[in-house]
Amino acid sequence: MDNKLYHMLGLIPAENWEYSLGNVFSGLISIFKKGANTKPVYIDGIGSCIPTRSARAAIHTALKVLNLPKGARIGVPLYCCPVVFKAIEATGSKHCFIDVDLDTCCMSADDLARKRNNLDAVIAVHMFGNTCDMQALLEIAHEKPIIEDCAQSLGSMINGRMTGTFGTVGAFSFRSGKYLTVGEGGALFSNEPAINHKFREAISLLPSPGLSDELKHLAETYIRTKLRTRPFYGLVGYFLWQFYNKTVDYSSKSPIMFSQSYISDSATAAKRLKFLNAAIQKQRTYADLYRQKLKLETNMYCTEKPGSFYNRYLYPIIADSMNQRDQIAKYLLKCKIGTAKPYSDIATVATKYYGYNGDCPVSEQVADRILVMPNYYRLKEQEIQYIAQCFNEGMVAARSNIS
Repeated sequence: MDNKLYHMLGLIPAENWEYSLGNVFSGLISIFKKGANTKPVYIDGIGSCIPTRSARAAIHTALKVLNLPKGARIGVPLYCCPVVFKAIEATGSKHCFIDVDLDTCCMSADDLARKRNNLDAVIAVHMFGNTCDMQALLEIAHEKPIIEDCAQSLGSMINGRMTGTFGTVGAFSFRSGKYLTVGEGGALFSNEPAINHKFREAISLLPSPGLSDELKHLAETYIRTKLRTRPFYGLVGYFLWQFYNKTVDYSSKSPIMFSQSYISDSATAAKRLKFLNAAIQKQRTYADLYRQKLKLETNMYCTEKPGSFYNRYLYPIIADSMNQRDQIAKYLLKCKIGTAKPYSDIATVATKYYGYNGDCPVSEQVADRILVMPNYYRLKEQEIQYIAQCFNEGMVAARSNIS
């Protein structure tokens, strides 16, 4: 075996991808039983939600249903998954980029206040499972609709109330790598019955994936998951992912598919929602362990705001500089620990495709400095201890190299 490949054997992935042969078989059963892909998805603490093909499709549907003016300007944080920008563009709306706060990586209420007069609606993204200051955002937006992007905040709360229930609309993601990791899938929710009725109508008009599409999706989900989990991640998946990101243009990544959800995704999501609270509790325990073991200044990690409850979907570290972040990531890779640098090129992408003009400096800092650590519930406590130890060693090495 090649020395490089042998070294990568056992590489700990940064994200949790979980889809077994058992999930494939149960998905097949749901398909051939002709399960309904329009059956409501019940999320504890929120209620019945309308299933969608994906979270980006959910945001697209929400923007269309809200009957915004033609060419509406949508306030959206610069630092977020760029598929949100694609969803905005697909409705014929325009982007107005809002900066984020460094301590949460979520939308800045101050920057929203500066730009609110030019907006018709707002998309508030609860980044990493941290929570936006929804009270402040609602006051600033006044009567302008707010779509809460809860793709990463399923189960996060503010004063005991679930994210996704504060704004006009809540959009959720069940995609692989998220908490439920079911392949694709998402959901829409609104406290307003009239809007929920419009969601159901809009989605009922979309085509339903055929049998061949369902079977292909099951196979692809299983294979992709194998490539994103040990041992295949270190042997093959990591290198494929690196190659994909270097060679595939942004415009070809993560297209918005306009159809109803896959039957298998809806069925798997319904099953896994029953175990969500246990998974969140374990990840919060691991986040607390990181906080105790990592030798960090308080401004280098996201502490919970008073009254907030973070699901700790991801554990981001805010390094002092891009150079420090990259050196730590390199050291951890030598220790067989995968990390992620989410949306590190977001300013470049937004400038090239969406007219970003450089007015979100904190977002650019975050993109340059964030390093995400493995923190998911399928890890063992001793692995978290090992990751923390290696991180501390990597921090020392990075600081000595910089000095």
